[in-house]
Amino acid sequence: QVVKKNGERQPFNRDKVLGGFALACRKRPATPEDLESATDRVVLRCLSEGDREIASSRVGQLVLEDLLDLDRVGYLRFASVYQEFASVEEFQRMLEPLLRERN
Repeated sequence: QVVKKNGERQPFNRDKVLGGFALACRKRPATPEDLESATDRVVLRCLSEGDREIASSRVGQLVLEDLLDLDRVGYLRFASVYQEFASVEEFQRMLEPLLRERN
């Protein structure tokens, strides 16, 4: 079960995870196979945590972690929606470590 922010519980849905990856990586070089593999990794990590329930925020964090290696632009796209940035400054704070790492 996935526990949403509002406390609602839903069955875990692999297709939602895959859809999140696909949307974040739309028009990016990630292949469908890359997205399937990333989804599999997230599902396995969710299962390995051993609980019957997992917070939707934890699933989102696992997706973000995988996107960081898969596609940096996809990572930023997903983060901008998932973390609900309220300002450009918040987005910039997320971007700064990526820019420093690149140099």
